[in-house]
Amino acid sequence: MIENNKDNSIYDSPKFLPFTDDRIFMNVMRSPKICRALLELILPNEEIGAIRIKKSDNPFVDNSEIDEEANESMDESDSSDKDSEQTDSLENLSVETQKTLKLEADAHGVRFDAFVESSKLWADIEMQTDNDSMIDKRARYYHANMDLDFLEQGQPYENLKPSYVIFICTFDHFNMDEPVYFFRSWDVEKSLPLKDLSYTIMLNTKCSPEKVPEALKPFYEYLNDPKKNQASELTRMIDERVRKFNSNEWRKRYMTFEYILNEHKREGEAIGFEKGAAQKQREIAKNLKQAGIPVEVIAENTGLSAEEVEAL
Repeated sequence: MIENNKDNSIYDSPKFLPFTDDRIFMNVMRSPKICRALLELILPNEEIGAIRIKKSDNPFVDNSEIDEEANESMDESDSSDKDSEQTDSLENLSVETQKTLKLEADAHGVRFDAFVESSKLWADIEMQTDNDSMIDKRARYYHANMDLDFLEQGQPYENLKPSYVIFICTFDHFNMDEPVYFFRSWDVEKSLPLKDLSYTIMLNTKCSPEKVPEALKPFYEYLNDPKKNQASELTRMIDERVRKFNSNEWRKRYMTFEYILNEHKREGEAIGFEKGAAQKQREIAKNLKQAGIPVEVIAENTGLSAEEVEAL
Protein backbone atom coordinates (compact mmCIF):
# COMPACT_ATOMS: atom_id res chain seq x y z
CA MET A 1 0.00 0.00 0.00
CA ILE A 2 1.25 3.48 -0.88
CA GLU A 3 1.72 5.82 2.05
CA ASN A 4 -0.82 8.61 2.31
CA ASN A 5 0.91 11.90 3.13
CA LYS A 6 -1.81 14.14 1.74
CA ASP A 7 -4.09 16.47 3.62
CA ASN A 8 -7.47 14.73 3.74
CA SER A 9 -9.37 17.77 4.98
CA ILE A 10 -10.42 18.49 1.38
CA TYR A 11 -12.88 15.60 1.62
CA ASP A 12 -14.67 17.22 4.55
CA SER A 13 -15.36 20.44 2.68
CA PRO A 14 -19.04 20.97 1.80
CA LYS A 15 -17.86 22.06 -1.66
CA PHE A 16 -15.94 18.85 -2.33
CA LEU A 17 -17.00 17.04 -5.51
CA PRO A 18 -16.12 13.31 -5.52
CA PHE A 19 -15.28 11.03 -8.41
CA THR A 20 -18.96 10.05 -8.57
CA ASP A 21 -19.94 13.61 -9.55
CA ASP A 22 -20.52 13.61 -13.30
CA ARG A 23 -18.47 16.79 -13.85
CA ILE A 24 -15.49 15.30 -12.01
CA PHE A 25 -15.96 11.87 -13.58
CA MET A 26 -15.83 13.12 -17.17
CA ASN A 27 -12.62 15.03 -16.48
CA VAL A 28 -10.90 12.25 -14.57
CA MET A 29 -11.71 9.84 -17.39
CA ARG A 30 -9.81 12.06 -19.82
CA SER A 31 -6.66 10.39 -18.53
CA PRO A 32 -5.71 7.48 -20.82
CA LYS A 33 -3.82 5.80 -17.99
CA ILE A 34 -6.85 5.84 -15.72
CA CYS A 35 -9.20 4.77 -18.50
CA ARG A 36 -6.97 1.85 -19.43
CA ALA A 37 -6.51 0.76 -15.82
CA LEU A 38 -10.25 0.90 -15.16
CA LEU A 39 -11.06 -1.14 -18.27
CA GLU A 40 -8.43 -3.71 -17.32
CA LEU A 41 -10.03 -3.95 -13.89
CA ILE A 42 -13.57 -4.39 -15.21
CA LEU A 43 -12.65 -6.45 -18.31
CA PRO A 44 -9.71 -8.56 -17.10
CA ASN A 45 -9.92 -10.95 -20.05
CA GLU A 46 -9.55 -8.19 -22.65
CA GLU A 47 -6.18 -6.86 -23.80
CA ILE A 48 -6.08 -3.07 -23.56
CA GLY A 49 -3.52 -1.27 -25.72
CA ALA A 50 -2.56 2.36 -26.32
CA ILE A 51 -5.15 5.04 -25.72
CA ARG A 52 -5.61 8.35 -27.52
CA ILE A 53 -7.67 11.15 -26.06
CA LYS A 54 -9.55 13.50 -28.35
CA LYS A 55 -9.75 17.17 -27.50
CA SER A 56 -13.16 18.40 -26.42
CA ASP A 57 -14.93 21.72 -26.95
CA ASN A 58 -16.93 21.19 -23.75
CA PRO A 59 -16.03 24.11 -21.42
CA PHE A 60 -16.20 21.77 -18.42
CA VAL A 61 -13.53 19.48 -19.87
CA ASP A 62 -9.81 19.86 -19.23
CA ASN A 63 -7.60 19.37 -22.31
CA SER A 64 -4.29 20.47 -20.77
CA GLU A 65 -2.81 17.00 -20.32
CA ILE A 66 -4.05 15.37 -23.51
CA ASP A 67 -0.99 15.85 -25.71
CA GLU A 68 1.48 14.70 -23.06
CA GLU A 69 -0.49 11.63 -21.99
CA ALA A 70 -1.50 10.69 -25.54
CA ASN A 71 2.12 10.88 -26.68
CA GLU A 72 3.15 8.61 -23.82
CA SER A 73 0.47 6.15 -24.88
CA MET A 74 1.55 6.30 -28.50
CA ASP A 75 5.16 5.70 -27.49
CA GLU A 76 4.03 2.59 -25.62
CA SER A 77 2.09 1.46 -28.67
CA ASP A 78 5.05 2.02 -31.00
CA SER A 79 7.34 0.04 -28.70
CA SER A 80 4.85 -2.80 -28.50
CA ASP A 81 4.49 -2.89 -32.27
CA LYS A 82 8.23 -3.09 -32.78
CA ASP A 83 8.65 -5.87 -30.28
CA SER A 84 5.73 -8.10 -31.13
CA GLU A 85 4.22 -6.75 -34.38
CA GLN A 86 0.81 -7.39 -32.86
CA THR A 87 -2.05 -6.22 -35.04
CA ASP A 88 -4.89 -7.70 -33.00
CA SER A 89 -4.32 -5.76 -29.78
CA LEU A 90 -6.55 -2.84 -28.85
CA GLU A 91 -4.38 -0.18 -30.50
CA ASN A 92 -5.40 3.36 -31.37
CA LEU A 93 -8.04 3.37 -28.69
CA SER A 94 -9.76 6.73 -28.27
CA VAL A 95 -11.70 8.17 -25.36
CA GLU A 96 -14.31 10.90 -25.48
CA THR A 97 -16.09 12.14 -22.38
CA GLN A 98 -19.59 13.60 -22.64
CA LYS A 99 -19.70 12.34 -26.24
CA THR A 100 -23.00 13.16 -27.95
CA LEU A 101 -24.27 11.11 -30.88
CA LYS A 102 -26.89 12.61 -33.18
CA LEU A 103 -27.86 10.31 -35.99
CA GLU A 104 -30.27 12.66 -37.76
CA ALA A 105 -30.75 16.41 -37.83
CA ASP A 106 -34.00 16.24 -35.88
CA ALA A 107 -33.03 13.36 -33.61
CA HIS A 108 -32.36 13.63 -29.90
CA GLY A 109 -28.70 13.17 -29.03
CA VAL A 110 -27.48 10.51 -26.65
CA ARG A 111 -24.66 11.61 -24.35
CA PHE A 112 -22.13 9.15 -23.00
CA ASP A 113 -20.16 9.88 -19.83
CA ALA A 114 -17.00 8.23 -21.19
CA PHE A 115 -17.04 6.64 -24.63
CA VAL A 116 -14.11 4.36 -25.51
CA GLU A 117 -13.48 3.14 -29.05
CA SER A 118 -10.71 0.84 -30.22
CA SER A 119 -9.95 -1.47 -33.11
CA LYS A 120 -11.51 -4.30 -31.10
CA LEU A 121 -14.39 -2.95 -29.00
CA TRP A 122 -16.54 -0.09 -27.84
CA ALA A 123 -17.23 0.74 -24.22
CA ASP A 124 -19.54 3.32 -22.73
CA ILE A 125 -18.66 3.89 -19.06
CA GLU A 126 -21.41 5.59 -17.06
CA MET A 127 -21.29 6.87 -13.50
CA GLN A 128 -24.72 6.19 -12.00
CA THR A 129 -25.66 7.71 -8.63
CA ASP A 130 -29.46 7.62 -8.97
CA ASN A 131 -31.28 4.28 -8.94
CA ASP A 132 -33.16 5.01 -12.13
CA SER A 133 -35.86 2.44 -12.89
CA MET A 134 -35.14 2.97 -16.59
CA ILE A 135 -31.46 2.07 -16.37
CA ASP A 136 -32.07 -1.29 -18.08
CA LYS A 137 -33.70 0.36 -21.09
CA ARG A 138 -31.08 3.06 -21.20
CA ALA A 139 -28.47 0.33 -21.58
CA ARG A 140 -30.35 -0.96 -24.62
CA TYR A 141 -30.59 2.59 -26.01
CA TYR A 142 -26.85 3.17 -25.57
CA HIS A 143 -26.01 -0.09 -27.34
CA ALA A 144 -28.34 0.76 -30.22
CA ASN A 145 -26.85 4.21 -30.68
CA MET A 146 -23.29 2.92 -30.65
CA ASP A 147 -24.14 0.40 -33.38
CA LEU A 148 -26.07 2.91 -35.47
CA ASP A 149 -23.29 5.47 -35.22
CA PHE A 150 -20.88 2.87 -36.56
CA LEU A 151 -23.18 1.90 -39.41
CA GLU A 152 -23.77 5.58 -40.24
CA GLN A 153 -20.05 5.72 -41.07
CA GLY A 154 -20.72 3.31 -43.93
CA GLN A 155 -19.39 0.19 -42.28
CA PRO A 156 -21.08 -3.18 -43.00
CA TYR A 157 -22.83 -4.75 -40.03
CA GLU A 158 -20.49 -7.74 -40.06
CA ASN A 159 -17.79 -5.32 -38.88
CA LEU A 160 -19.69 -4.47 -35.71
CA LYS A 161 -17.35 -4.76 -32.74
CA PRO A 162 -18.11 -6.04 -29.23
CA SER A 163 -19.80 -3.28 -27.27
CA TYR A 164 -19.90 -2.84 -23.53
CA VAL A 165 -22.19 -0.54 -21.59
CA ILE A 166 -20.74 -0.29 -18.10
CA PHE A 167 -22.64 1.32 -15.24
CA ILE A 168 -20.66 2.16 -12.10
CA CYS A 169 -23.53 2.21 -9.62
CA THR A 170 -23.45 3.63 -6.12
CA PHE A 171 -26.46 1.45 -5.27
CA ASP A 172 -27.65 -2.12 -5.79
CA HIS A 173 -30.10 -1.91 -8.67
CA PHE A 174 -31.24 -5.52 -8.25
CA ASN A 175 -31.05 -5.78 -4.44
CA MET A 176 -29.21 -9.10 -4.63
CA ASP A 177 -26.00 -7.96 -2.92
CA GLU A 178 -23.80 -9.05 -5.81
CA PRO A 179 -20.65 -7.04 -6.65
CA VAL A 180 -21.02 -7.32 -10.44
CA TYR A 181 -23.98 -8.02 -12.71
CA PHE A 182 -22.95 -9.16 -16.20
CA PHE A 183 -25.55 -9.45 -18.97
CA ARG A 184 -25.56 -10.83 -22.49
CA SER A 185 -28.22 -12.20 -24.85
CA TRP A 186 -29.09 -15.79 -23.94
CA ASP A 187 -31.59 -18.53 -24.76
CA VAL A 188 -32.95 -19.13 -21.27
CA GLU A 189 -34.35 -22.59 -22.08
CA LYS A 190 -31.35 -24.02 -23.89
CA SER A 191 -28.60 -22.06 -22.14
CA LEU A 192 -27.43 -20.98 -25.56
CA PRO A 193 -25.65 -17.62 -25.95
CA LEU A 194 -26.49 -15.32 -28.83
CA LYS A 195 -23.20 -14.10 -30.24
CA ASP A 196 -24.31 -10.53 -30.86
CA LEU A 197 -21.23 -9.27 -28.93
CA SER A 198 -23.35 -6.91 -26.87
CA TYR A 199 -22.70 -6.82 -23.12
CA THR A 200 -23.98 -4.79 -20.20
CA ILE A 201 -22.15 -4.64 -16.88
CA MET A 202 -23.42 -3.08 -13.66
CA LEU A 203 -20.99 -2.63 -10.81
CA ASN A 204 -22.61 -2.54 -7.38
CA THR A 205 -20.25 -0.51 -5.20
CA LYS A 206 -22.55 -0.99 -2.19
CA CYS A 207 -22.12 -4.75 -2.15
CA SER A 208 -21.13 -6.35 1.15
CA PRO A 209 -17.31 -6.03 1.37
CA GLU A 210 -16.80 -9.73 2.00
CA LYS A 211 -18.42 -10.54 -1.36
CA VAL A 212 -16.36 -8.11 -3.43
CA PRO A 213 -13.47 -9.68 -5.39
CA GLU A 214 -10.06 -8.64 -4.11
CA ALA A 215 -9.19 -6.84 -7.34
CA LEU A 216 -12.28 -4.63 -7.09
CA LYS A 217 -12.10 -3.86 -3.36
CA PRO A 218 -9.80 -0.80 -3.52
CA PHE A 219 -11.93 0.79 -6.24
CA TYR A 220 -15.19 0.13 -4.41
CA GLU A 221 -13.72 1.37 -1.12
CA TYR A 222 -12.60 4.59 -2.75
CA LEU A 223 -16.02 5.27 -4.25
CA ASN A 224 -17.63 4.76 -0.85
CA ASP A 225 -14.97 6.73 1.05
CA PRO A 226 -12.59 8.97 -0.97
CA LYS A 227 -10.20 9.13 2.00
CA LYS A 228 -9.28 5.54 1.17
CA ASN A 229 -7.31 6.70 -1.85
CA GLN A 230 -4.04 4.85 -1.48
CA ALA A 231 -5.11 1.21 -1.70
CA SER A 232 -4.17 0.82 -5.37
CA GLU A 233 -2.40 2.62 -8.17
CA LEU A 234 -5.74 3.18 -9.90
CA THR A 235 -7.39 4.87 -6.92
CA ARG A 236 -4.27 6.95 -6.31
CA MET A 237 -4.34 8.22 -9.91
CA ILE A 238 -8.07 8.90 -9.72
CA ASP A 239 -7.68 10.79 -6.46
CA GLU A 240 -4.92 13.00 -7.84
CA ARG A 241 -7.20 14.18 -10.63
CA VAL A 242 -10.20 14.51 -8.32
CA ARG A 243 -8.11 16.89 -6.22
CA LYS A 244 -7.07 18.82 -9.30
CA PHE A 245 -10.64 19.36 -10.43
CA ASN A 246 -11.65 20.47 -6.95
CA SER A 247 -9.20 23.37 -7.20
CA ASN A 248 -10.42 26.95 -7.06
CA GLU A 249 -9.24 27.60 -10.62
CA TRP A 250 -11.32 24.81 -12.10
CA ARG A 251 -14.34 25.69 -9.94
CA LYS A 252 -14.25 29.28 -11.17
CA ARG A 253 -14.11 28.11 -14.78
CA TYR A 254 -17.00 25.70 -14.32
CA MET A 255 -19.19 27.98 -12.23
CA THR A 256 -19.04 30.80 -14.82
CA PHE A 257 -20.76 28.59 -17.37
CA GLU A 258 -23.17 26.98 -14.88
CA TYR A 259 -24.14 30.32 -13.36
CA ILE A 260 -25.10 31.85 -16.71
CA LEU A 261 -27.24 28.83 -17.61
CA ASN A 262 -28.99 28.64 -14.23
CA GLU A 263 -29.70 32.36 -13.99
CA HIS A 264 -31.36 32.46 -17.37
CA LYS A 265 -33.21 29.23 -16.69
CA ARG A 266 -34.73 30.77 -13.55
CA GLU A 267 -35.67 33.93 -15.44
CA GLY A 268 -37.34 31.86 -18.13
CA GLU A 269 -39.29 29.83 -15.59
CA ALA A 270 -40.48 33.01 -13.89
CA ILE A 271 -42.28 34.22 -17.03
CA GLY A 272 -43.46 30.83 -18.23
CA PHE A 273 -41.55 27.98 -19.84
CA GLU A 274 -42.64 28.38 -23.46
CA LYS A 275 -42.56 32.15 -23.51
CA GLY A 276 -39.40 32.25 -21.45
CA ALA A 277 -37.60 29.85 -23.73
CA ALA A 278 -38.52 31.90 -26.78
CA GLN A 279 -37.44 35.18 -25.22
CA LYS A 280 -34.35 34.02 -23.43
CA GLN A 281 -32.54 31.51 -25.63
CA ARG A 282 -30.84 34.19 -27.74
CA GLU A 283 -29.87 36.23 -24.71
CA ILE A 284 -28.44 33.12 -23.04
CA ALA A 285 -26.51 32.25 -26.18
CA LYS A 286 -25.17 35.78 -26.51
CA ASN A 287 -23.92 35.85 -22.92
CA LEU A 288 -22.34 32.42 -23.24
CA LYS A 289 -20.62 33.47 -26.47
CA GLN A 290 -19.24 36.57 -24.76
CA ALA A 291 -17.93 34.33 -21.96
CA GLY A 292 -15.91 32.40 -24.52
CA ILE A 293 -18.01 29.22 -24.58
CA PRO A 294 -17.64 27.25 -27.86
CA VAL A 295 -20.42 27.70 -30.41
CA GLU A 296 -21.21 23.95 -30.50
CA VAL A 297 -21.72 23.84 -26.73
CA ILE A 298 -23.94 26.94 -26.79
CA ALA A 299 -26.07 25.47 -29.56
CA GLU A 300 -26.49 22.20 -27.67
CA ASN A 301 -27.58 23.95 -24.46
CA THR A 302 -29.89 26.60 -25.96
CA GLY A 303 -31.54 24.80 -28.87
CA LEU A 304 -30.24 27.34 -31.37
CA SER A 305 -28.39 26.24 -34.46
CA ALA A 306 -24.67 26.89 -34.76
CA GLU A 307 -25.42 29.39 -37.53
CA GLU A 308 -27.83 31.31 -35.27
CA VAL A 309 -25.23 31.45 -32.51
CA GLU A 310 -22.54 32.63 -34.92
CA ALA A 311 -24.82 35.48 -36.06
CA LEU A 312 -25.24 36.88 -32.53
